[in-house]
Amino acid sequence: MRIGLLVLAGVLLPPVQALAQKVTIGTAAQYEVGDFTVAPAVMQGFERALSEALCQRGNLSCEWEPMAQDGLLPALKAKEVDVVMAAIPITAQLGDGLETTAAYLYPDPFDFVGPPGFDPFGNVKTAATISDPAIDAWHTTTPYNVMRFDTLEEALEAVERGDAEIAVGERIELAPLVDATEGRLAVVAAERRLRPGVTMALHADNFELRFAFEDLIYEMTQDGSLNALTKEWFGKDAVTW
Repeated sequence: MRIGLLVLAGVLLPPVQALAQKVTIGTAAQYEVGDFTVAPAVMQGFERALSEALCQRGNLSCEWEPMAQDGLLPALKAKEVDVVMAAIPITAQLGDGLETTAAYLYPDPFDFVGPPGFDPFGNVKTAATISDPAIDAWHTTTPYNVMRFDTLEEALEAVERGDAEIAVGERIELAPLVDATEGRLAVVAAERRLRPGVTMALHADNFELRFAFEDLIYEMTQDGSLNALTKEWFGKDAVTW
């Protein structure tokens, strides 16, 4: 959360409720496979529900423009839409003139699995996992040798054989597999956010709207309404604030 920007917004800008204006939100007609671990329609439903809540809180008159993923940022740059809300990673390179808000959603965390009681800090030489862009990015920051398998089941088997010290994967996928080992393996480090949070994109010079959405997202993280909405769409075990 960009606390400094949020404080500055509160000093320089009128209250969010004073920004009664029409806002066009570009969203994906269909999400890319692999954007999330849930069905694309569910992601789309969450973002529509969240944007409706934000617009209502901010006294904004909003309309939504579904379009192809590859047309969203060009439409934003051309000012055909005011906002893009379509599973954009907060680390995405959007190009000159565009900016992101604070994250409003974090994907499922990754867990590290090994023998019960194993200390993963300083004792790991080899990690077993599956092919995943998040793992590739994480690998560049670690000294570990990463063994990739077709499935997480195979990755866990490699740990049980002693071919790797730990297995790494998304919690939602790893949890039932770890349970199936009946205690032979356990989570030895948890809550690693290897995927970036998801954010809204706007024009960098649209200060009032950008800071207004930042303030509104922050409000929802503080009053529990964002957690409630996240659990409604992604289940009771979804990552919350």
